[in-house]
Amino acid sequence: MPFSSSLPQSSVMSVCFARFHPNLVVGGTYSGQIVLWDNRSHRRTPVQRTPLSAAAHTHPVYCVNVVGTQNAHNLITVSTDGKMCSWSLDMLSTPQESMELVYNKSKPVAVTGMAFPTGDVNNFVVGSEEGTVYTACRHGSKAGIGEVFEGHQGPVTGINCHMAVGPIDFSHLFVTSSFDWTVKLWTTKVRKP
Repeated sequence: MPFSSSLPQSSVMSVCFARFHPNLVVGGTYSGQIVLWDNRSHRRTPVQRTPLSAAAHTHPVYCVNVVGTQNAHNLITVSTDGKMCSWSLDMLSTPQESMELVYNKSKPVAVTGMAFPTGDVNNFVVGSEEGTVYTACRHGSKAGIGEVFEGHQGPVTGINCHMAVGPIDFSHLFVTSSFDWTVKLWTTKVRKP
């Protein structure tokens, strides 16, 4: 079934399956709204959506990701104004928590991509409009932007963490793509690709 945001003024910029909920699809829109479709519904329009509010996103949302376990999970969204929000899929009226992703406590990070290592709900990596990649943390004394990885000459268009689980730990590896026509393999252990 094709889905529609039913918001002609607001294109869908990102989408993911709602992990642990096989019938739900989550989208992030250009206006900053988060929309939720249920493929059991005969409607093509979202069954739930966030209100347009300064408490949530007011810029395009290029990153939506469900992280956690079957019994404890959240929808994590990040917009190009650098705001990260954590949501319960049961209630999209207001985020459960939000954080400004800023570099050096002053420069908002215009996030264009986000990825979490397998099994990690706290640490993640983000790519940005200026081509810089950052590590980030949701909770704890080091919450917010951490390490900086420079190597792209254009906006980061995609980012993904290594997902292999086995006797060798590959969780420190991630890959990025960019408008600069390159794909780069990184490790969180070194700041160069």
